[in-house]
Amino acid sequence: MKNNVIQGIKFALLTALISGLANFLNKEIIIAGVNPVALTALKNGFVGLVFAAITLPLLKSQKLQKRDWLKFITIAIIGGSIPFILFFKGLALSTAIKSSFIHKTMFIWVALWSFIFLKEKFSRYQFAALVILAVSILAAINFNFFTWGKGEAMILIATLFWSIEIMLVKKFLKNIDFRLLAVARMALGALIIFGYGIYTNELTQIYSLTAISWLKILIVSGFLFGYVFTWYRALSLAPATLVSNILTLAFPITILAANLKSFSLPRQPDIIASLLIFGGVTLFLNAFIVKWQAKQKLSTE
Repeated sequence: MKNNVIQGIKFALLTALISGLANFLNKEIIIAGVNPVALTALKNGFVGLVFAAITLPLLKSQKLQKRDWLKFITIAIIGGSIPFILFFKGLALSTAIKSSFIHKTMFIWVALWSFIFLKEKFSRYQFAALVILAVSILAAINFNFFTWGKGEAMILIATLFWSIEIMLVKKFLKNIDFRLLAVARMALGALIIFGYGIYTNELTQIYSLTAISWLKILIVSGFLFGYVFTWYRALSLAPATLVSNILTLAFPITILAANLKSFSLPRQPDIIASLLIFGGVTLFLNAFIVKWQAKQKLSTE
């Protein structure tokens, strides 16, 4: 297998770890009383500034055209602002596990969009893995479809936005460095979120944040930076469906973090779901490797 795909898998695994912990930590901060829009604006702004600082030399060396800036604005809207507002306002109304469950259905949407728009084809083993993953996240909620409210609906819409973002990123990565796309997502996206927060008067809480709250925001900002960097890097190296499937591993990590907080053992449905997720991801990954090796063999004959 090409080294870049192997690296992509490694970055996707790291993304899943970061995502699983970030879902739990963000919910804890919101529970502590931090306004979700203020939280989103601040941490996205911090991450945007960091990305801008580390990619400034790249921005100077790469000649950008007008259509590239249109791509940046599109990513900022579709991936860096609207879904963030929806997700964290939804998270304030839902639970960390429910939110993680809905967010982790992203692999279904990405598989659908990849089949339609990227013309990705799946072997029967890959399709079986997708079914196993679908069953696994249902097992985590004991196959009981929880009551859907405004919060859950907002999170689902945000997830759909992010699944579309993946398709756009895969397309834009053909001629734009992933770090520049990350800057657009976070820096330009943060400006839109700040504008929304000013318009809705939801940023006034910033002036009353305590030192502990600022520290917590900086911590989740670090997680967000790691998530975006590793996610975009993984997408630049590996197929979108493979990356999104690996990202489902974040769900059992969120469950584990919630159990550790309450000093409780995982529920039987959580254990079953985690095992199914690991099994589904492993099957999909192995099927992908077999399929790739078969293509390599044909190309050398």
